[in-house]
Amino acid sequence: MELDRLIGQARKAALAVREAASRLSANMVLAGLGVLAAFALALFIYLRPPVSLEEPPEAVTFFQIGTGSPGDEYFAVGERLAAAISRPPGTPRCERDLPCGVAGLVAVAKSSAGPVANVRAVGSGQFESALVAAPVLDLATRAETPFRGEKPVRNLRAIAGVYREALYLVARRNADISGVADLAGMRVSVGAVGSGTREAALPVLAVHSLGRRTVQLFDYDLAESIDRLLRGQIDAFFLVDALPSAEIASLADRGAIDIVPLADEQLGQLTRPGENFQRLEIPEGMYRFIPATPTLGVSMIWVVHEAVDPGLVYKITKTLFLPGNRVLLSGPTLPGLLPGEEGESERFAIASLPVPLHEGAALYYAELGLVDPSPPPPGPAPERP
Repeated sequence: MELDRLIGQARKAALAVREAASRLSANMVLAGLGVLAAFALALFIYLRPPVSLEEPPEAVTFFQIGTGSPGDEYFAVGERLAAAISRPPGTPRCERDLPCGVAGLVAVAKSSAGPVANVRAVGSGQFESALVAAPVLDLATRAETPFRGEKPVRNLRAIAGVYREALYLVARRNADISGVADLAGMRVSVGAVGSGTREAALPVLAVHSLGRRTVQLFDYDLAESIDRLLRGQIDAFFLVDALPSAEIASLADRGAIDIVPLADEQLGQLTRPGENFQRLEIPEGMYRFIPATPTLGVSMIWVVHEAVDPGLVYKITKTLFLPGNRVLLSGPTLPGLLPGEEGESERFAIASLPVPLHEGAALYYAELGLVDPSPPPPGPAPERP
């Protein structure tokens, strides 16, 4: 009997332990689920998007910059400009003295056939903006060759002169060419049709009364011009290129060329206020065997269609000159980009402009006192960044 009583008590104790264990497990599970739910809620609050579902997402604006062939100066400049003004949605806020673009803007450098093609592309609305050499832009406004037979271009506006190249007159060593007047009777390449080089070279010849009747002119591109000069098949060629130029340096290192000075009285006509050229000097020591040589500077103008939003152009222009963006724009490979010391770049940017400033760009320069403020256009004023 006593044994049966002890066995019964043991069974009751085992059942009690099992029930307690069961209740403990359930409570632990519920507690664990509660902890997980709280953690998930906290994680959601921490990682939630910065705007509510009712707020619209940040707008994206795409902006094209027509340039030139991949690898040339125009394309390189366009890439730098696009990088400086872009700030896609989702990128961090701008920090002081660091690169900063226009919020929501995605700029893209587009390859093209060159300055002449760029004028037509912006004028027709194919590109929002493009890079054009000042002499080419001037010819477009007057419908002169290479735009002869077309309507004068009246719908292009300037953002800035963003790059300054040098005009080189490269002569074969011992060709006895010491000035432009000496080209009479010579064989000279003025650059490919539609190139900035060609449209810069022809005015230089014209002010000296030189043309196809007095000079044997050829339309070779740079590679063919160099090859024919080295073979003795031409006597000289013109080139608009960077200062310094890798191609000129290669020829100078071989002792194969002279660089002809461009600084006589006739050329002074091309550098007067409002004209398309500036005085420029090739420093001594930049090219082997070449002394300090005066030449002409050619501005590369960033143009935009007149219908582009003034507020956007104002932001782009202002962003272009932010101190933090100089690291993206300057460098040893493109030393002519935004020429001038800090604080002077804006003055260079509005020199030698063959077309009017866009009203958004003009607003920025007017704030600096560089141009006269114009009456505000009808409609909302440009939004300041």
